[in-house]
Amino acid sequence: MIQRLTDRIWLIEGGKGGRYPYAHSLYLRDGGGVLIDCGSDLQDIIRLKKEEGLKVIVMTHYHEDHFYFLSSFPDVEVWATDADAPALESFEVLLDRYGITGSEWDPFFRKLLSEKFSYRPRRIARRIVDRERIRFGRVEATAVIAPGHTPGHLCLHFPSEGILFLADYDLSDFGPWYGDKPGSIEAFRRSAKLLAGIDAPVNVVSHDAPVHRGDIRPKVSAYLSRIDRREEDLRNFLRQPRTRLEIIRRRIVYGEGHPGPWFDYGEWAILSKHLDGMVARGEAVHVGDRYAARA
Repeated sequence: MIQRLTDRIWLIEGGKGGRYPYAHSLYLRDGGGVLIDCGSDLQDIIRLKKEEGLKVIVMTHYHEDHFYFLSSFPDVEVWATDADAPALESFEVLLDRYGITGSEWDPFFRKLLSEKFSYRPRRIARRIVDRERIRFGRVEATAVIAPGHTPGHLCLHFPSEGILFLADYDLSDFGPWYGDKPGSIEAFRRSAKLLAGIDAPVNVVSHDAPVHRGDIRPKVSAYLSRIDRREEDLRNFLRQPRTRLEIIRRRIVYGEGHPGPWFDYGEWAILSKHLDGMVARGEAVHVGDRYAARA
């Protein structure tokens, strides 16, 4: 479904209400037709390309739910940030960014990303840097690099249209994702607070409810509180020494009823960040194959 946010900026809602494996996209009617992310609705994108034009696809970052349909448009120029471009240009770099190269999840993700999500390396024609002003016809955007989710996660502020696209700083009930190998809890917190401080009248995100109007600072606080709840649940679980496998199987992040390697990976990707921080701060110890909270 397509929603007109302004005359020049349209929202393409992703399948399943924008829940994984889909992600909402923006479409800019100016500049020959510009798509922001490519994981929303393939038929809507094809129709817009035919009726309005599609000159450029701007990727906010390299995750699979955002490049889902990118391989369907091999003739369209792709832009991305300087930090995230290498993962869109190389499958091996992408796998390394996920932190799965050589792990027990390596074969699963190679198959998933190449077959279901049709990953194909793309040359990035333009590498975007922080605070760069980008003109798309009569529409101008300011690039806001928001690391933490990915190192070069791109948000786009359209001051004249009153819109900020936060992409995967998505304010969802699930909470933040910072599980990539270069991901960072503290960088994620800083970026989310920076975005809330822009104070745009309309804030658009990539998942679940796409449009948030007015002050989003209370929503950002609630969103970031998920980080603290995960860590508190982990700390309680570590009152007894636990192995890596026991921590994964506890399903602190996803909850019960989510079996399989995708969720195994996600649990460890997120919780290992917390464990590293807790150990570094002296709040937990790692002895042999077990982790335990300090009293």
